[in-house]
Amino acid sequence: MSTCIQALPPSPGAAAFPRVRTLYDIGGPEWTARKSEPIHGLPICKAHWQPKEERRPPKIASGSPSQRPTSRAAALEADHQRRVRSGHFTKHVNIVLDGEKFQFSATLLRDLCECPLCVDPSTKQKLFSTTDIPSSIAVRSVSHGTDAVDIQWSDDIQGLPADHITRLSTTNLRGLVEHGTTTPWHAYVPAPQKTQQAQDYAQLTDIEYDAYMTDDATLGQALKQLHTHGLLFLRNVPETETSVSAIGERIGPIKNTFYGYTWDVRSVPQAKNVAYTSQDLGFHMDLLYMHQPPHIQLLHCIRNSSSGGASLFTDSYAAAADLLATNAAAFISLAYNEVNFHYNHPSSHLYHQSRPVFEVPGRNPQAFFAKLRQSKPENVADFIEAVNWSPPFQGPFSAKPIKHRDGRRADALGPVQRKVNEWHQAAKQFSELLHRPSGIYERLMKPGECVIFDNRRVLHARKAFEPGDAGKERWLRGAYLDKDPYMSKMRVMHEAEKQILRG
Repeated sequence: MSTCIQALPPSPGAAAFPRVRTLYDIGGPEWTARKSEPIHGLPICKAHWQPKEERRPPKIASGSPSQRPTSRAAALEADHQRRVRSGHFTKHVNIVLDGEKFQFSATLLRDLCECPLCVDPSTKQKLFSTTDIPSSIAVRSVSHGTDAVDIQWSDDIQGLPADHITRLSTTNLRGLVEHGTTTPWHAYVPAPQKTQQAQDYAQLTDIEYDAYMTDDATLGQALKQLHTHGLLFLRNVPETETSVSAIGERIGPIKNTFYGYTWDVRSVPQAKNVAYTSQDLGFHMDLLYMHQPPHIQLLHCIRNSSSGGASLFTDSYAAAADLLATNAAAFISLAYNEVNFHYNHPSSHLYHQSRPVFEVPGRNPQAFFAKLRQSKPENVADFIEAVNWSPPFQGPFSAKPIKHRDGRRADALGPVQRKVNEWHQAAKQFSELLHRPSGIYERLMKPGECVIFDNRRVLHARKAFEPGDAGKERWLRGAYLDKDPYMSKMRVMHEAEKQILRG
């Protein structure tokens, strides 16, 4: 099966990225290609395909023009109702909430049952598969209570007793009506992310290590700050090699990499990483050459008696927001042109990943700008999923060759040259914004301090230092955390706060 595609008019500022939409699916053994025509001066890279005997798109609704759906949502609803009437979908369950009647899918509500026969009380895991629900399931009875609804089923899952009852709380049912989910914590974020300048970071208060380790309220405060600002410092941390792992494990499991469960940052001879030298280390993020880079990084200062070696931090979201406001074309270029990152040591480790500088939801310029039209550009942090910037580990550029249909040799050189030239100009502007003095927070870390920061947002750097005598060199001990345990801990802390407020 193939799909016919049609280019849509591009949004302002995104002319270089034609958008395609599906018209209808077609099939059959014989195909004929229709020559692509330029739209708005832009050639379409993919051919339009259609069968020799052209078929029209299937009708979704009938009736007079005034009765036909006027929007995609209305068209989908009309098609859904048609399928219900034809018996393609199971019957609905009528439930009254706050005096208003709603129709729920029988399959949806049956799947939500959490009785001991359907969900293990101890493990909280389902004891049936959604596919076990018969397509012919129907409602036998519905009983409305004060805070719950009881439903008995006809043709229930095989093996369950005939008197099996699904009890659903009105809270969960309202969640479906208002949010499309019974678990709103999936989308929980503690507070909006705001872009930060150096003075904003300087005003943050360090958190006491003992309070962080023993008081859940303090831990919750730390996680919120980590989300909103991307950076926090702990003080009075014991100067032991295990402290950084204890700090990380307070949030979740440590991410083990080829560097180790935890790792040391200090000058060593014949270093395989610039971090293990006394050289100046520019702004970067760690492990972008891995499929899943760490989300959180921790650095505990155990010793810092050498001259120099100040740590530098900057919020990449602030530079991204300014780039978007001043040169949207450059922002788009960095959002949709991937560059290569690698760790290139053939005798031990070979890692490689391709990433854009800006990861935005959906990778669709039109959808991205549609969101921005609903919000001010300075809130770009709400629309960026991650930033990827690590010059020390950036690999050679590459691009896919353009194949010619007439048998000529594929154009391999042109695409990579155009890509690097376009990316270079945009990246230079972003780099200049990253290095503005107003955005760089400098701090000479002292023994007993630990910094925790968002590795997918906050760039870190280090000034050069003098190695010093043996036993006196700058020594930081580090660890990583993935995003999943970090987000899980934030949700757990949020649920605990709600329980306290409820009394």
